[in-house]
Amino acid sequence: MNRLLPKIAFLVLLFSHMAVAQGIHAARGFDAPTLRQQAKAEELYRNGHWERAYFIYVHDLAAIGDKYAQYMAGYMWHHGKGVANDPVRASAWYRLAAERDAPEFVEVRDQLLESLSETERLASDQVYITLRQTYSDLVLALAQLRKERDILAERPTGSRLSGSSSTVTIIDPRTGVTITRGEYVRRVEASMQRRLDYITAKVGIDKVEADMSDSEFESLVDQVSAHLQLVDDR
Repeated sequence: MNRLLPKIAFLVLLFSHMAVAQGIHAARGFDAPTLRQQAKAEELYRNGHWERAYFIYVHDLAAIGDKYAQYMAGYMWHHGKGVANDPVRASAWYRLAAERDAPEFVEVRDQLLESLSETERLASDQVYITLRQTYSDLVLALAQLRKERDILAERPTGSRLSGSSSTVTIIDPRTGVTITRGEYVRRVEASMQRRLDYITAKVGIDKVEADMSDSEFESLVDQVSAHLQLVDDR
């Protein structure tokens, strides 16, 4: 598949994998500001402003887990649009885009990898590992998990928000809805547990509970970091 995925295919991919994305990190890929950035990048690309489009795809969209943007970064390296023609780097971006196993992205990844020499595939492995450590779903999941842990802690005192029995009301910053503090805590903890279940399943380690200690969390971070050093897609 050596052509740009049509917009309709992009939308199908987004919504067919929305459930996965919501289990990994906040669904930022679907909010209005991100949609505007996606539209801006596509318009710049169509008009030949490739360097500006590439900047948005990588720095604004790939960085929040937009798989289409990661695919487009690879496509532009593959075809020398705004960046050098570099099939090794292109393949690494394609591999990142395919980490949720979307068939369209897997096909692109596999076709390009098969066309590379063994030396080039080894070079692709190294670039892919580097990209994973910044842009992969696991990294994003850990970052969101860390934020949620901080939400449940009152900084800088370190005291915890009150438990589920609290009747104090607060405004949920994610929705703007007024709820009890206890309900807010339950929602955040449920979100944390979904991320943790994704992370532990992806890394292949024992399940971890949302009320983990700081030392348990740092151990999890270390295990994820070790996993990201491995090549797991070929």
